[in-house]
Amino acid sequence: MRAIPKTAARDDHARDLDPGTLRCPESPVTDIKLAQGPPKPEQNSPRSGNEELRRPKSQHPSALNQRRSDTLISRRRLKKAHGQTKPTPSEYLAKALLHAGHPLGITQRSSGQHADIIRHLHAVQPTYGRPARLSLQTTLGEYIRLVDPLLSSPREQNSTGRLDSALSEVFRDNNYRYLTTRGYDVGDVVAWAWILKSKDANQAIPRLFALAVDYQSKFGTGSPVAPSFIILFLLKQKHLEAQSLRLLLIYSLHLISGQPLPSSRMTTEPLEEELNLPSGQFQLRVDYSTGMRLFARLVRHARTVWPQAMPTIAIAFSRFMMATEGGEAKDSILKKCNADRLRIKNFNIFLRLLSVPSKIHPFQSTSLQQQAQFELLRAMASHKPVLPLTRKGYRAVAAIQLAHKKTSDERQSAELKAPSWPPWKEGKLGIDALRGNEGMYSRAMNVLSQMREAGYSSKLWEDVCSILAGWDTDRSPTIQTRSFMRWSRSLHRASQTNPDHSAIWVARIRATRTVREAWACFLSYQDRGLPLNAAIYTEMAEKLIYRQLAIKNRFDESDHVLPGDGREVFAEPASARDIIYVHTEPPVLQDFLQQMTSQGLRFPGRLLAQLLRTKVDFRTGLRYLIASDLTEDQIKVLCTVLGHSSDYEAPYMDALQTVPDRVFASFVKFLCVSSSSTLHAGPKSLTLDQFPFLATDNQSRCHVTVLPDFEDHPRQGCHPRAFWHAIQLVKARQPPCPAAWTHIQTALGNTSSKYLKENKAWRRILAWHEVLLAQKWMKNHDIESSLEGFHAMCKVFNEAVNAGLKHPDEAEEAFTLIQKATHGDEDCEVPGHEHFDAMVETGLLVLKSQFDSLVLPVSSTSKLVEQSIFTENSPVDSQLQVPTILHVPSFAILHRFVRVLGAVGDDDGVLHLLQWMSRSATSLNAAAEERLNGDKMRRQTLAAVRLTLERLHPGPTECGRIASDPAKVQEAYDIISQTPGWDWPSDEEVEDYCR
Repeated sequence: MRAIPKTAARDDHARDLDPGTLRCPESPVTDIKLAQGPPKPEQNSPRSGNEELRRPKSQHPSALNQRRSDTLISRRRLKKAHGQTKPTPSEYLAKALLHAGHPLGITQRSSGQHADIIRHLHAVQPTYGRPARLSLQTTLGEYIRLVDPLLSSPREQNSTGRLDSALSEVFRDNNYRYLTTRGYDVGDVVAWAWILKSKDANQAIPRLFALAVDYQSKFGTGSPVAPSFIILFLLKQKHLEAQSLRLLLIYSLHLISGQPLPSSRMTTEPLEEELNLPSGQFQLRVDYSTGMRLFARLVRHARTVWPQAMPTIAIAFSRFMMATEGGEAKDSILKKCNADRLRIKNFNIFLRLLSVPSKIHPFQSTSLQQQAQFELLRAMASHKPVLPLTRKGYRAVAAIQLAHKKTSDERQSAELKAPSWPPWKEGKLGIDALRGNEGMYSRAMNVLSQMREAGYSSKLWEDVCSILAGWDTDRSPTIQTRSFMRWSRSLHRASQTNPDHSAIWVARIRATRTVREAWACFLSYQDRGLPLNAAIYTEMAEKLIYRQLAIKNRFDESDHVLPGDGREVFAEPASARDIIYVHTEPPVLQDFLQQMTSQGLRFPGRLLAQLLRTKVDFRTGLRYLIASDLTEDQIKVLCTVLGHSSDYEAPYMDALQTVPDRVFASFVKFLCVSSSSTLHAGPKSLTLDQFPFLATDNQSRCHVTVLPDFEDHPRQGCHPRAFWHAIQLVKARQPPCPAAWTHIQTALGNTSSKYLKENKAWRRILAWHEVLLAQKWMKNHDIESSLEGFHAMCKVFNEAVNAGLKHPDEAEEAFTLIQKATHGDEDCEVPGHEHFDAMVETGLLVLKSQFDSLVLPVSSTSKLVEQSIFTENSPVDSQLQVPTILHVPSFAILHRFVRVLGAVGDDDGVLHLLQWMSRSATSLNAAAEERLNGDKMRRQTLAAVRLTLERLHPGPTECGRIASDPAKVQEAYDIISQTPGWDWPSDEEVEDYCR
């Protein structure tokens, strides 16, 4: 790694972005118990007669809720909520849109408990009136509030007079004068309103592009026409799709750089000559503050839906920062020093923004975050004078290096660690004695070392990072563990080291290989007499959870997996002298959890999510849920089975939204796994619990029940409507949880050895129809699909095709039943279920369309967008380019897609997919390197391609009935052989693959 620029020797006492905090208590939540039977009309909670499912009496819920309500809130937000009566221009615009009924009026103010506090404070002290100063946002808000309703309402006798009066009020002299001095007129305000009146940001962004391209083609202006506040307002929305974010990123780059958008009058040759963007040549069209907010919001959306854009955003940010130096700063030394000081501050802030874990594949995205950070470090090092890193910047770089996978030197050093504790270096061969200390100090430790050399002292954050990076506070070695430094206000703001802090002991327990090593750290924590801490117990409980999984898998440790690469627990050393001594043996998981609850500790959300994913039985999972730190309202909404997702009232919806995404997705998966034993059992009939999307006629007859109430079904291991309840929860969840939808799609395709053999094919075809209905529902409600969901769809379709080929009679029965159930019901009708051939043809089109929408940047705007100099398809050779792949699929997903194409004999589809894979080989190989089994899955995918085209796999599939085409085989051979890093699969590889 490159040496990081150092700063002068000093300690950093600068404050973080958030100012000081004070506590704002919330009102406690009403105590609600679970009792048996459906709730009465006057009752608001499900109840259960089982004492084992009730909360312990030692922890009164109201007291727990009162402690949880003591939430930290920044002074700036509190002051803004209490003291400011006049709204800001952006707030005024959002209010105008919201009052007019436009969805874009709901912007992303904050999240979690802070959002509830802010909403409460604004309800107590609402803003009123117009902003004190003139602004484009205020004029637009007044137009939307006063003029636009008159234009959209039916014509009346006095509509002309009312419209004239409204126009006069909106475009009064000072407003119109301000508008014209900024270079706009009334028509521009109407166009901006047309953009912001869209149903969501994903519709508003194509409108923004269409307006800009149309204006440029007419007037030939050199840059986008819409003001920057439109982009900032769209980026303030809570969620953007990856495709929309890509379009907005291209538009933002044109706006910031001053380069014109492509138009129909431009050809390829002028595009190269006029739009070439040399490194560092930015003609700034936005001010410094606007650019900072723009880039910060782009990064926030990128780490949520499109991590591939982070390097591009970082390059653009570096050029923007280096181009903000004006002529006055060059003439004045003081102004130049102030400008450099501001650059130092914001470069380090942006490094911190790039260190926050991504929501999509966080560990695989660390390489992209590393690339983005390195772009900033290069720009800081190339500046004259060199821009130094502050403590915030050093911590941001160390956090990404800690989450990155081990280098070859670090892996070799990990292999030489002794099985005893502490794990000092131990030579296994004679040549190991000649080997140096390469890899003993990880990259994260090197960053911390450079930080100390720059004059920064070690604080609590550095101690925790050092333990996870491989070295304890006493300079003894630990296990280098790949992990993220969790955000904790107390951890980041600690002014000194604290050996008794809970974060230190959490890191020590995590940086171990075996359960005995972790248990020894846990006992040391207890022997010190330190107070109880839920985080420490959670970390130890996770070690016990992974020990159960390791025992189930018989400690199947692959050669390429080393301690610290994941959360796996390794077996104890074979030699007795290497086993660490503990005065009490490690307990089993259930005993340890019982110890937690007996001491009054609730299960945190992270531990609850982990427990629900361990495939526990249904009643045990409910016991975990009730023993967690979720509020009573949250437990109530998760355990109440209503008739339909529309039956959830406002209190239910509010509680459901506050359930963390990780807990919600794990609970949905728990319901799906628990229902697998009853989901496919029984006769050939459509019931709610088996096929909830198809059997919609029974919804009105469903009564309200609770999950613990299933004693009337002794043959079933869970509530009979558990799967139905999971789907209703996922439908009602707002904002939607994509991971939960993936669990639903996966559950529809689950197979079990308990299937009745004669019903297996019939149910697989109905499962594919259910998947299509689920996909239709998601599309109608603008829920974005994921690659994991596409993988589940491929699995269900492949099994349905094989079932129809092996059992054609059962397939016809399934098609007949589907037609009877969906006759006259538009919600349950999807094309392609008239007969088997129609199902195959339609299903293949659905999967191909789904793959294209996930991977390819298919734009609903003009094709001129792809002619931008900032796209990879542009003929201009520029470093600042926006990727053309939305989501990079893993080779495991590509392998499943190849199997589906081979099952239906679509050789042309296999070749087209292979051509795209070859063009995108660089991105695919880079993503494969971030996975431990990436190379193995790549070889399996290529072997599946050869097996499909050469018809080497016997079986009752389409590809087994048609002879292979030598020309297509030769074409595939040429593609694979000419792709760097790929080889044509050998006969041995294909034989191993078939076995």
